[in-house]
Amino acid sequence: MTIQEMLQKLTDLGFSQRAIADRVGVTQPTIYRATKGAAVRYEIGKAIEQFYEEQKKVAEKQPK
Repeated sequence: MTIQEMLQKLTDLGFSQRAIADRVGVTQPTIYRATKGAAVRYEIGKAIEQFYEEQKKVAEKQPK
């Protein structure tokens, strides 16, 4: 899964770009650029991936 796809899924879960940026430790414009396909530093990509995985687990535990 790409960073773009992870960010889209986080947005689908209700997170704003600002909220994602705050959790990842970057600015909202950095998240915006990443959603448009811009390259991100390795550390930022890993932070996005970690946040995505955490939220995916939370979403899976919730009743449907």
